[in-house]
Order: sequence, then structure tokens, then C-alpha cells
Amino acid sequence: MSRIVRLPDHVVNQIAAGEVVERPASVLKELLENAVDAGAARVAVDLKDAGRSLIRVVDDGIGMTAQELELALERHATSKIASERDLADIRSLGFRGEALPAICAVSRFSLTSRARGSEGGTLVKGEAGVIRQRLTVDCSPGTTVEIRDLFFNTPARLKFLRSPQAELGAALRVATQLALAHPALHLSVTHNERVIVTTPKAAHLRDRVGALLGYDLAGRLLEVAREERGVTVRGLAGPPALARGNRDEMVVIVNGRPVRDTLILQTLLEAYRPLLARDQFPIAVLALLLPPGQVDVNVHPSKAWVRFRQPRVVQEVVFAAVQEALRAPEVVPSPQTFTAPVPAFEPEGVPPDGQASLFKEERAGYSASLFGAVVGHLQDTFIVAANEEEVFFVDQHVAHERVLFERLRADLAAGPLPSQELLFPLTLDLGPSGDALLAEWQPMLAGLGFALEGFGGGTLLLRAMPAVLKGEEPRRLIEALLDEVGATVRASAPPVVDRALAFVACRAAIKAGAVLGREEMARLLADLSLTETPYFCPHGRPIVSRLSLREIRRELKRTW
Repeated sequence: MSRIVRLPDHVVNQIAAGEVVERPASVLKELLENAVDAGAARVAVDLKDAGRSLIRVVDDGIGMTAQELELALERHATSKIASERDLADIRSLGFRGEALPAICAVSRFSLTSRARGSEGGTLVKGEAGVIRQRLTVDCSPGTTVEIRDLFFNTPARLKFLRSPQAELGAALRVATQLALAHPALHLSVTHNERVIVTTPKAAHLRDRVGALLGYDLAGRLLEVAREERGVTVRGLAGPPALARGNRDEMVVIVNGRPVRDTLILQTLLEAYRPLLARDQFPIAVLALLLPPGQVDVNVHPSKAWVRFRQPRVVQEVVFAAVQEALRAPEVVPSPQTFTAPVPAFEPEGVPPDGQASLFKEERAGYSASLFGAVVGHLQDTFIVAANEEEVFFVDQHVAHERVLFERLRADLAAGPLPSQELLFPLTLDLGPSGDALLAEWQPMLAGLGFALEGFGGGTLLLRAMPAVLKGEEPRRLIEALLDEVGATVRASAPPVVDRALAFVACRAAIKAGAVLGREEMARLLADLSLTETPYFCPHGRPIVSRLSLREIRRELKRTW
């Protein structure tokens, strides 16, 4: 007797259900996608017990005939594709022909449908994937699917469901994401006969976001729009002030399909990272439109993941689109919006502790700070400033590091950085690996202001170093620089030149504990305000911590 047997159909269907139907939200996702593919303009969803007891989806789409309705319950029966060639040009949300039979295999089901133009409809009922009843009924055009007692015949699966609140939350995320992907769809959701979501047909994405998340919030979102190299990105992104503590409101839509694409989500975060802390996440709805042949949606039975033919191009366009939106005045206000003027002053001398003077550049005018007026100096490390809405605590070292980094990068683009010749050339014997690294990076280091030349026998002569690094001990500096730019880093790390510039800026920046005058603090904040990324240093450390005066007043019960 053969040890290999052909599994019964009902077992095969339950195995398939394990791939497609993870929880009530998975069922709702598949049924809503079928409704959209059917051309529905209105869809009503009814849930009971977070979808465990009942999931009912009613649509006004094209409907099905009696023959089509029964065929739809068979595995791999679909109206979306007909041949292998169609897999490379998928334009519908569903196409595998697995979802409906998989859902019915683990539930008690009822399907009612009437095709447009037909005089009557058809009702089929059953359980565990087997049709028990067929009736001709009078119903409106469209389709109604009722799924009751989900996982009634697979109790082990039922045990793995989370709390009703968690399952309801997952189902609502599915519904709202599909509503965001298709603003023209009228969608309503009730739970235990209580209406919890109503989204009328919307002409624009902002109106749909307003219906779901509130119109005040929707009005503060930034427009995202870019079209490049065959990739179109449209959508809305929240300014950093609206950031959340989780990723739930980061929505990515590809050709009308909400997806959980790690590549795009990470790109979105990278575009925000100079403005957000690591534990904060933006509100964003990004809709990507690509030729169907450039996207593979046949990656997983759930169709929640996609694969791009040119992922790097998609990443670059998304990154550029979001960064362009974040340059809006709502994110980085014009300094002129603040009225606290900061007078110009002459550079000061070297303080007693040997710290180089903060400002070596020529006297120049500058605008007021994004961070308001200076209030004071805390622990000789944090500049305290305030405007009418917030109090800011600015780390003077990393703030100056950001200012110097961008200034040095701009100077380097115009030519080599100024260097200071050493009174006596310094011999450096850094070993074979150090010599090899210096030989490889000598042109780059020359641009930064380091003058190095061979002295024979593996020894190098350092004749000059960047002028901005006055007072640094050269040998220790070179050794630390080699450690910085020679360390193994991840593929997404900044280019070696930027890492070297960040190193130089860090060494040249004022240190924690250095005493600053009020005018020096004001000038530093003004210079920081003019940088491209005033909230994080070149190494990724946050520069600013902020407190909302509104929250302080609320906590202290101050009403004026």
C-alpha cells in the first residue's frame, strides 16, 4: 500500500484556508476586494463579536448568475485571469480563485447574488465548504456574503484568535485602508448593530481621510505628488508634529491595493528620520501607480506583499516625493514667523578652558531662530529657548555639529577645505592596515584639509590639518578618523566623505560644559534653523527636545 495518498478535498480546502484566512480581518479583506473588483459603488459591512460570529458584506456590484455563484465556490475558479500571460498584467485585487472557497471551508456560509439585468437571484447555503441548499430568490442586484461561526470546524485555529478588541481593530484597519485606496467607494461598517465607520463617496483623498480620521487632522496633512521614471506617487503625509507611537497610520497602496511592503515603509521612515525620533512614526497615505508588469502581486496567497521589478527606482521616487513634501513651510516654518530678533555681535576670544571660539566666520546678518528666543543655559550644555507654543532644550554640542557639518559640506563642494600647516610635520606609523587606508583615502583627506605624504618604510608625514580643528592633537585625531571611516557599516550608511565630514564637525564643535553667552546661544540657534535637518546631528543623535506649553498649561490647570 502506498504511503502517499491524495488528500480529500475538504482537507485541501482547510490547508488552503490556513494560508489565506488567518483571522476575521483576513476574511473581511478578501470579501471587500471581491466587492471592489465587482465594480461596487456601495458596500455595507456588518460584524458581530469582532467577526467571529458574523461577517456580512453587501455590495451593489455586477453580481453573479446561479452557475457563476456555484463555480465561485470551487478552488482556482476566477473571473480575473484566464491564462499564464494574465499573471504578468494583473489589474484586479483578487485573481487566485482561492479566497472564497478557503473562507467557506472553515465557516457556515450563505451567498446571495443577482447579476445586473437578471430578473431573479440565487441563494446558496452550506458549511465547511459543502453546499447544503440552493434557492432562487428575489433580491437586489449585487452580492451578499454571510460568513458565520468562523473556524467552527477548526477549534485549534479559534484558540489562536486574539481578544475581541484586537480582532475588531484589525478588521477596522482592513476596512479603512481599502477605503483610503478607493475614495470613490461608499463604505459603512457596523459592529454589533452599532455604526462605527461611515465613509461617503469622496472626490479627493483628503476628504476620505477627513471622514476617517477627522477633518482637522486631514487639513494639516501635506500633499505628496511626484511622477518619475514610470512611477507615480500621490498621497498625503503628516508633519512631524502629528507623529504617532506606532505604524498603524502608515498606509501604502500599490495600484489600488493596500500592501504591507517593508521596502516602501522603511523608505518612508528614512525620509522622515531627520525630523522624527526613532520611536515615532508618521501619518501617511501613499498611493503608488506603476505599470502592472512592473509589480508582482503573486508573492503570497494573502496578496498583502508585492515585489517590484525595479525596487531601487521605486524607493528613490518615494523618498524624493516625501522629502519634497516635508520641505513645506508647515514643517520648517520661515524664520520670519518669529518676532524675537537676535542682534549681531563680534566674535569672542578663546575662553580660559582652551575651547576654540564658537564663531570664526566673518560678521554676518542672520534671521531669528525657529526655536524662538533664548531663555537660558542649563548645566552649561542645553540651550533653553521658547516660542508661544513650545519650550525647546537644544544640545549645544550636537547643534553646533550639525551647523558645522552642513557648512563644511557646502565649502567642500566649492573646493578643498582650508588647512593649517603644522609648525613641525608629524610622523605617523599606523601599521600596514592604517597605511593602506590612508593611501586609499588620501585624495578625500586632502580635500578635507589633511596634507599627508609618504616618508618611507610605512611611515607617513602629516604636514597640515583642517583649520577648523585647531587645538586637536593630530596623532590621536588621525587614529580616531581611521576608526570612524574604516569601520564596517551597513549598506545604507552615509558615504565615506559624509562620515569623515561628520567626524571633523564633531571634533570641531563646541563641547558640553562650555560656557556660552546669550548672544552666542542665539546665534547658534539661528544658524541651526537655517540647516537642512535641524533636528538630528550627522550621526543621527537628536538635537532638540521639546515640551508643549499647551500640555504644561493643561497639567497645571492654567486656563488663561
